[in-house]
Amino acid sequence: MAKPQIYANPGGLRDIIPAAERTNQDYQEVSDMGETVIIMQNMFYGIQEQSLVAFDIKIGKSTTSGSKLVESKEESLVGAFFREMKMKLYDRFTKSSTRGWRAIPIDDKDRAKTGRNSETFLREQLDRINVSKDAALKSIITQLNLIKNRLEQNKKTFIASSVLIVIDLQHPENACVKLIDLAHPIDENSKLFQKYKKSFDEGIIALLTFFGAYAAEKE
Repeated sequence: MAKPQIYANPGGLRDIIPAAERTNQDYQEVSDMGETVIIMQNMFYGIQEQSLVAFDIKIGKSTTSGSKLVESKEESLVGAFFREMKMKLYDRFTKSSTRGWRAIPIDDKDRAKTGRNSETFLREQLDRINVSKDAALKSIITQLNLIKNRLEQNKKTFIASSVLIVIDLQHPENACVKLIDLAHPIDENSKLFQKYKKSFDEGIIALLTFFGAYAAEKE
């Protein structure tokens, strides 16, 4: 679930983020919050556990902003400073600051190790695709390009957003790629826009390069 921000009013980003619906009464835990929230699409629905391959890939060379944390009231000025410093060190350790992206395991185990070895992790998971691999890779690359182009067209970027790639090994040609973790949107009128747009663009281009190279190896 997510608070009704970009999910409630996706505009031109509708086809690159998970489908969502507004509700304040369908679920008891939602009613208890006393507010309307957004229920996001379960992208794993209908996929058997043994057939599921999923990547949560954090995009950007920098994945936090102290001023954005203060603005969103998530942290105090001091708290935001220390959190930003901590995340900068984490970005360096996991190589996000040079690679431009990092993989996060869906089971949330060994996040730092997986992030640091993101290329190896993705290759191992992609190697599990035994049928329609070429079609799956082409679909993923097409959808990643769509995300990049939609953000460009709508003059919007995000801090610490991810792309979620979901593959059903029984039907890998139907791979689905969506932009998630959209709590910190930045419009072009923000003084932070150019900095984080550059960070995001470099990250998603690097990810596209990775998938392109992997696809070429498997031809």
